[in-house]
Amino acid sequence: MKTSLLAAAALAGLAAAPLPAQPAAAPAPPSTRAEMATSIEQRFALRDANHDGFLTSDELGESAAMAIGRLDADHDGKISLAEASAAMLAMFDRVDTNHDGIVSPEERDAAEAQMAQPQPQPAPEPPPVPQPN
Repeated sequence: MKTSLLAAAALAGLAAAPLPAQPAAAPAPPSTRAEMATSIEQRFALRDANHDGFLTSDELGESAAMAIGRLDADHDGKISLAEASAAMLAMFDRVDTNHDGIVSPEERDAAEAQMAQPQPQPAPEPPPVPQPN
């Protein structure tokens, strides 16, 4: 989950606290919704190598299948800026628990802690009950 490019961009901006070993010049993660939207657009433009307005498997690299599976809302096999923005801003809104348009350090820490917890797996469906003929 954390390895897809767009998810990683969002997580870096929302849930990943800066590591102590990072150089001082490392950019701060976006804290406002407007900063997040700008960050999404910039990262999208960097990955859109042919500048066609879509991210394809070739442009996404080894994490393409995961990214397309999570972000391709219209299931056309590629990710538009609108799809990427909608998914990443929805994540921002989930992390911004008080809905003030700013992800505070406390909200970021809480989101990071939640992501670190194992996600519950759905219970397997019981086998079908044979019907008498």
